Parts: sequence; C-alpha cells; structure tokens
Amino acid sequence: MTQTPLPAAVIARGYYYQQWASDNRNRTQRQFIKALRNRAPFTDVLPQHSSPGEIEYECAGEPVEGIGAAHLMDGLAVSLPLSRTWSGSWLDVMVRRLVETDAGDLAMEEAAELVRHSARRGDLVTHEKWGRSAGLDAVDTPAQLWEQCADFFPRLQFLSRVREDLERLELKWFVQVRGLLARLEASASRWDPVVSAVPVWQGANVTPEHEQRKRLCYFRDLDGVDRCFHLHGRFTPGAGRLHFRLVPEDKALRIAYIGPRLGT
Repeated sequence: MTQTPLPAAVIARGYYYQQWASDNRNRTQRQFIKALRNRAPFTDVLPQHSSPGEIEYECAGEPVEGIGAAHLMDGLAVSLPLSRTWSGSWLDVMVRRLVETDAGDLAMEEAAELVRHSARRGDLVTHEKWGRSAGLDAVDTPAQLWEQCADFFPRLQFLSRVREDLERLELKWFVQVRGLLARLEASASRWDPVVSAVPVWQGANVTPEHEQRKRLCYFRDLDGVDRCFHLHGRFTPGAGRLHFRLVPEDKALRIAYIGPRLGT
C-alpha cells in the first residue's frame, strides 16, 4: 500500500516505476501488478470505524500507514530495499493507541512492537514457519474460528460461553482477535510452568485486571466452579478485551470472555 501514485513510486535509487513499466521486457510483470491492483482494495479490509488518531504507527521517526496496516492485519509488510531502514526481516515500530484507563479516562498508550517484514528474498526464510501456518488467515468468520479452535489453538481451552462472544464480535475486531489467539497459543506452547509461573508473552499485550475490577472477571469454569479470569489481552481499535486464566497443570490458557471491556 502506498500513498504515492504508482507511476511516481521509487523502486530503486533514482529509478521510478514509470521507467520500469515502459520497458517491454517487464510487460508480463507489469500486467501481473495491474491485476493485483484491480483485485486488491487494500484499504477496504482495514477497520473502518476507528477515529482519526486512535492508533498511529511510526518507524524511524516517520508515519508508516502501510506497515501499520500489516500489523493490524497480523500480516507481512513488504517494501523495496531503498535504505537501511527497510532492511531486515523485522521492523521496529512505535505504536500509539488511544486506550481507556481503569478510571474510565482516555490516554495515549505507547509501545514498541515488531512487524514482520521482507525487502529481500532472504528475509522470507525467517517467516517461513509463520507462512506455512497462515491457513489461519483463511478462517474469516467467527463460526469457522470456533469450529477450528482445537486445530489452530491446542494449548488454548475455551469456556462454552465464548462461542456466543465470537458470534457477537464486531467485524472490526475479528482479525485482531484471531491474531491475539495465535499469539497466546505461541506463548502457551513455549511455557514450562516448572520454570516460570507465567508464560513469556509472544507479542501479546497481556496485563492483570485492576484489583477493584476483578469482581467483574468471574465466570463459571468447566468444572462448574466460579473462578476469576482476570488476565487479559487487548485488541484494537477501541477497548477490546480477551479474558483468561492460567491452567499450569495442563500447560494451557483457558479463555472465558472476548468482547468489549467488561462493565461497559
């Protein structure tokens, strides 16, 4: 995704797309790019209901809309190797989100995140395993996600009520929830409760609920006992929450709730 008109896009230092496209040796590749542009309304797949400034992405001091889109869609950012900024299989990106605090106020949260990236063929080696598991990307409805939870998330356990949460999930949150579940699965699969009481969170923004709000986090567990599921991952845009608890005896995480911030 680029805001620059394609003919004026720089594809190498001092060399523009228009120059490349006018060379008949590139005719087949030019037609392929044209077909992709006709089929891929990239901005249509991004969340349409977020307010301006609700989430911003910056890399090397510059705003990066396309890289931000890759992060939001849990995808791979692809760029041309025009500078050292765009070298490497991961990009360091500063993400600023407008979030609701426990007190109900709005605050700008700032966090450094890594975004999958490729500018050269060799960068793809790093993401090969992720790419092979990208069948999760083909799951594009809440019903499909629920049906295939056991296949994609063997280390995640779900209360039966979560099915209704997924069915009610706002469209703007679906891809973010799907990606968050994948990151929680990655965290649980690397977790050894004998070594550490808590998993090392693999790209998931996980925090415990504020003490005064834990009363909202009780759900009927699989064995019929009410338990507190106060750990939660966040998803955007807005105040999305996924509540769970640790199940060290199974080396698993148990999901109890997915939706808007509890109590709202």
